[in-house]
Amino acid sequence: METKDKACLIEIIGIILYIIFITLAMIFYAGGTMDDPSIPGYSFWGNTFSDTGRTIAHNGVNNIISMIFFTIAYSSVAILFIPFYYIFPRLFQDSTKENKIAMIGSIFGYISSICFIGVIFTPADILRPPHMIFAYIAYACIFFMALAYAITLFLQERMSKFYGYILAIFSIFFFTILMVEIAGLNISRLLLVAGQKFNRIAFSISFIILTYGVYKLE
Repeated sequence: METKDKACLIEIIGIILYIIFITLAMIFYAGGTMDDPSIPGYSFWGNTFSDTGRTIAHNGVNNIISMIFFTIAYSSVAILFIPFYYIFPRLFQDSTKENKIAMIGSIFGYISSICFIGVIFTPADILRPPHMIFAYIAYACIFFMALAYAITLFLQERMSKFYGYILAIFSIFFFTILMVEIAGLNISRLLLVAGQKFNRIAFSISFIILTYGVYKLE
């Protein structure tokens, strides 16, 4: 199996592990939301993913099991995407525009991975300010990474421009929802929570499609 194919397979595994373990984190979340600590279990429209990474849930109960699953989920995204970030610029001829722009995108990808690790080590209940800083830097880097990759795909000739359109649409959607999430910090927590869910779904779908396109390259 080629290095490219291995990187694609590892990234897909990362996405699958993220979905599995963040689902388990939600299932085992001890309960409560910021607005209503009495709510049992995880509320899809009331809790953020970061709530599952808390040491103590909003209802005051120990949340270690959910926190462990949260840690595995975000570690999967942070670590298993790195081979893809490494290989993507190398799909294009060295020193070309597409190669350089793809490298810039991958740098943002690496930074997002570092920040996701930072999110893991700063639980929102005990280190909220650094947790939020890491989270929003990670999200900003995902946007710039996807945008750089989209530009790369429009410049190159090896892959269908279809993949460029997928990432361009994702970039616009991701940025719009990110602004909604930020607005939700002061306007409505529902905006923050819903926006987070939609962005994770869009991210997973878009990068599964991109990874498939890279995988089938000769």
